[in-house]
This record gives sequence, structure tokens and C-alpha cells, in this order.
Amino acid sequence: MRTENKREESQTQSMGPEDFRDFVRLELRNRVQNFAVLYVEELIGEELMALCGRAGAQIGKRNLAHRGGSQPGWVALDGQRIRIQKQRARKEGREIRSERYAALQDRRDLRAHVEQVMLAGISTRGYDVLLDKTESSLGFSKSAVSREFVKASRESLNELNSRTFPDQTFWCIVLDGIAFGGSIAIVALGVDTSGEKHFLGVSEGSTENFETCMNLLQSISARGVKFTDRVLTVMDGSKALEKAVHQFFGDTAERQLCYLHRMRNVLAKLPRKYHGEFCRRYRRAFAANRYEDAEEEMNKIVLWLQSLSFSAAESLKDGIHGILTLHKIGMGSALRLSFYTTNLIDSAFSNPRSHLNRVKRTQPKTDQVLRWVGALLYEQEKQFRRVRSYRSISNFLITFLQKDVAEKKSA
Repeated sequence: MRTENKREESQTQSMGPEDFRDFVRLELRNRVQNFAVLYVEELIGEELMALCGRAGAQIGKRNLAHRGGSQPGWVALDGQRIRIQKQRARKEGREIRSERYAALQDRRDLRAHVEQVMLAGISTRGYDVLLDKTESSLGFSKSAVSREFVKASRESLNELNSRTFPDQTFWCIVLDGIAFGGSIAIVALGVDTSGEKHFLGVSEGSTENFETCMNLLQSISARGVKFTDRVLTVMDGSKALEKAVHQFFGDTAERQLCYLHRMRNVLAKLPRKYHGEFCRRYRRAFAANRYEDAEEEMNKIVLWLQSLSFSAAESLKDGIHGILTLHKIGMGSALRLSFYTTNLIDSAFSNPRSHLNRVKRTQPKTDQVLRWVGALLYEQEKQFRRVRSYRSISNFLITFLQKDVAEKKSA
């Protein structure tokens, strides 16, 4: 030991500052991991002592087993496999399974680590390079990392699509789609009465497919997710989504169409030189607080558009009532900022979309698209905050839900 210390001392004296820093970091990591390995082997040794008694003692009638030597093994620690020497116990010619060793080989924590790294944009090929390897490290093959991610992402998808939210009641549901690998994943996000956002479900299909949209809503209902007697739905204007929402919620749903989607539809049919003027008029009309004032301003814009582009005028005219739903139901201007577009979902898509674009090969015949989208959104939800102006939700709901009660009485 003294010779090793002298050797290390002579090595460090000849090092520069950068090399010395790297040397200290590597030595510290090695010693910490070596200590962890010794501790793990000691824990397994305690179990062996209970099974076989003290090493070297004669085997008596009370002994359940005898020692069977040792063999190389591994345990999962810190996102990687660590080499250890595993002690064995045998009885009547059969090896006795070590419960502690099996628990330390459990890959669930390892799986969560792999999922987190993969969702951050690290490829399967790059995972093994990313690990802080030491003398005891075994590393991971690309195929092993891929298998662990498949299991982890499927668990996240199943968790997202099976939650029941027993303590929440939702008054708003936002529906939108995300494109990935030539497929569309339809996502439902709910806002509860406290302003918290939760993904309610994800399904693969098309926002133009009524059956897919309806199946997603029915799966949410089958889990017992609770909604208020009157519900606000926010969507991009897809006819299939509107039809599914109307059939599922009936007259209890107020349908708000995305303000930005309608604006883009109009701009796509309007000569470019008029874009700036249209956007100014459009935003000014939407900023009005009273429904009647906003509707009047929108109708003025339609008249102006008719002199420039018939198709642009018709596009806005068809969507006026849909984009002014929040005005009609009396939602305040501050709270409207969170619900007049599908940005509640689009903003959650922004970070996952950059990672999804890195996936070069997709397999449409498998659940790959749903697994990736579900895992990314489930991870993204952990960073959610409550919607803006959430403190005014309770006052708004009093009026919103009382109107529903009044309409039922009159009916």
C-alpha cells in the first residue's frame, strides 16, 4: 500500500493542472464505485450467511444449504452494469436463488435511466459512450439499450393511457395531433378545476378520422375520468374532431376553434401584401371583451376581405362563431390567453418534436410511434405549470356551470 502511494505521489507531481484534475476525478469515481461493489458483495454475503452459516463451519442439521464457490456476476447501479463476484449457495445439487442478488439485477431503475437519456436525444449507439466507465463497468450493447428503451417507453405509454385521476375533475379538454414518422398521434389534454394540466390519452390515427377521435374519447370515459356538467373543448377545426366531440359530449360541450389555425387558413388564401393589415385587424377584433363587439369587428373584416379574395373571406366567415366561443361564454380576457388556441398542447409538442425528428427509422407496423410520443409527453408533463390566470378559473366556472343549470331548467 505504501509502495502504491509513493507511485501515485510521483505520478501526480509530474502532472499539469488539467491532467491532475482528470486524475483526481477518475480516481475518486473508481474508489466510490469500488466501495459500492464491496458494499453490494457484503449485502449478498449476509444473505449467504443466513443460508449456509459461517464460512468453514461444519454443515449441521440446521444448515439449509452449503457454499458452492463463486462466479462472475453483475448488478445494475447508476445506469450501467457493474461487475461483481457473486457467492453461490447450493442444496441437494441445486443452486439456491439469492433474493438480494436478483433485486440488485432488477432493471427497472436502469430502464428509467435509459428512457431519460434516450428522450434527451442520445442514440442507442451513443449510450455506452456516455457512461462514466470505471474498472468494474461492463457497459451496454446498442441492442440491449434499445430493448430497455422499448420496455420503458411502453410502460410510460400504458401509464399515460390508463390513469383515472380520482381526485380531479376536468372542465376543459384540448385535442390536437402531432406528426411523427409518417403517422399522426392524436393527443387529449385536460385542465382541471385548479388549473393543472394533464395528458388524458394518446392514440395513433388521423385528426380527419372520426372513428379514431371517437375511440380516444371513449377510452378516456371508460377509465372513469370525471368532467364537469358543461365542458369547454379546444381544437384546430378538424371536422372529424368536431363531430366526435359533438357526439360524445352532446350539447354540454362549448367548442372553441383555434384562433391561430383560422388565421393561417385565411392568410394561405390572401395575397401576401395584405397579410400585415389582416393580422392587425384580426387581433384587434379578437381583443374586444364583449361578444357582440368582437363579432361586429370580424364581420367588418369579412366585408374587407370580399374585395380582395372570395376564398379568404369565406374561410373567415365560416369560422367566426367557432373562434369567438370564449367571448360568448363570458371568459375574461386574461384567462382567454390560455384557451383561444391549441398552444396548451403545441407548446408541449415543441420539445418532443425536436427529439422525434432525430429518429431516422420508424416502424409503422409496431407501436413505435405511440411509444415515443407517449413517453415524451409523459416526461414533458412533469414540467407542467398551471395555466395562466388559474386563480380566476373558480369564478369563471360559477357562471359557466350556472348557465348550464339554468338551460336545463328551462328545457
